[in-house]
Formats: sequence, C-alpha cells, structure tokens
Amino acid sequence: MGLIRSLLFVPGNRPDRFHKALASEADLICIDLEDAVPLAEKDVAFAAVQSFLAELEPSQRNRVAVRMNPLSTQLGECELTGFSNCPPAYLMLAKCQSTEEVERAARSLQGRSKLIGLIESLSGLMQAQQIARASKTLVALMFGGADLAAELGCDFSYEPLLLARCQLVQAAAVAGVQLLDVPFVDLQDLQGLQQETRRIRALGFSGKAAIHPKQIQSIHEALQPSAEQLTYARKVVAAALADSADAVLVVDGKMVDRPVLLSCQRILAYAGETAVDDTSCAH
Repeated sequence: MGLIRSLLFVPGNRPDRFHKALASEADLICIDLEDAVPLAEKDVAFAAVQSFLAELEPSQRNRVAVRMNPLSTQLGECELTGFSNCPPAYLMLAKCQSTEEVERAARSLQGRSKLIGLIESLSGLMQAQQIARASKTLVALMFGGADLAAELGCDFSYEPLLLARCQLVQAAAVAGVQLLDVPFVDLQDLQGLQQETRRIRALGFSGKAAIHPKQIQSIHEALQPSAEQLTYARKVVAAALADSADAVLVVDGKMVDRPVLLSCQRILAYAGETAVDDTSCAH
C-alpha cells in the first residue's frame, strides 16, 4: 500500500461530485455516508455509492474510500452487509471505539477492503492502540478532532488537541499503520492549512484529510521534503541498495542504520520518487 498523504471527503448525497473528486490529485477520496448525509437521504446516498463503485475501473476503485455510519447503529450494520457484494478499496469506520468493530468489519469483508479506524471519541482514544492492532486489514487510523473537542469541551484548534494527537501517533507507530489528521475547516486560509500540516507531520502523522479539492496542493506542498532532505535520502537509499550486507553504512560521514534508512525511504515516498513497503511508510 502506498503512502496516503491526502484524503478528500465528498458528501455521499452528491453523486455529481464523485467523479470530480476522483479527478483531483488527492491520494484517496472518501465518500461520506455519515455526517455529511441527512437521515432522510441515507438510503439514496448508499445506493448512489454502490452504483458508483460498480462502474469504476480497478485502478479508480483503488483510490476510493467510504466512511460508513458507526457499526453501533443499525445503519452501519446494513451498510456493512451491503458492501459485501461490491466493497470499496478502503472502508472508514466512523466513531470507532473497540477492537470488536474492526474485527467484525474485517470478517464481513474478508479482506477485500482495507480499513481505516476513525478515532473521534474518548472511548476510541483510550482503545486506540488495541484498535490499531485489531486486524491486519486495518492500515490507518484517522483523528476526528471535531467530535473529540466537543466531548472534551475544548476548542477545536491545534494546541488543545495536541495531547490527543500525540497519543494517536504512539498508537499508530506501535501497530505500524498510517495516521491521518482531521481536515482544516477554513477553506480560505491555505497558509494556515500548510502550517498545521507541517506541524502534524513533525509529530508523526502520515497525511491530512481535506474537505475541498483546492486544499490538496497545499497539503502536498507542506509534506514535501526539502531539497537537502531529498539529496541525503537519495544517497542513503542508493548506498543501501548497493550494499547487500545487513550492516551499518556511512554516508556523508554519518552513520546510517535501519531507522535512518526507513526515515529516508519515507522522505522519498513523500516526494513520490519511490515505492516503500507498509512498515516503512507508516510514520
């Protein structure tokens, strides 16, 4: 699985936007059947998503995620059953709070969808490490900051949610899965988006969600390594490929062991220069 730098949400009751979202430069699009869809339109939205998935080529479907309703609800249960015929490449488990939810989804889909656990409650946050390790089909966690801020009674801004973000970084790192950050909701403040993206990347997040296509370029630019980082990473990876022995290398006078190599692989992955395996692109 490749690095997920960006995930673009699109409302499930707006099928006219599905192909437009897929035409964006987002690494993944995520059709939202939960918060974005009024209760009266849930069934119509689900049918529209199923129709959309059925018409896609495999290469297109590989870029599609769906955020289903929570498995604690009847809607979520029905959607999980409905996706058994034509599952998306990725299924996002809204308000994920237990390993049982992950295990149930994995059993139902039999590995045909990769799972993303959306952590947006205190219960989910307390169980994050267990959730991240509940199934090999779970490939990423995502931070749902808005709901968590409401539960905590804190501001929905960077500093009040810093501790929660750090806890999720640790949970994702222990499990070796990717970690996506909550969308930046001010569509006009692209500079603020880039600043927040740099900050969450520095913490250990893999990527960031978006709510409008115009945010994607800013996210990718904020995640792009510097020229100096790229130059050094290329040297390290080239030296590792040239040396078949599993030993410590020296590049530009600096010792290079496995953690340094993995860091350099991640840098190249953000630049889109080389594919890396799941473990090395997790953080």
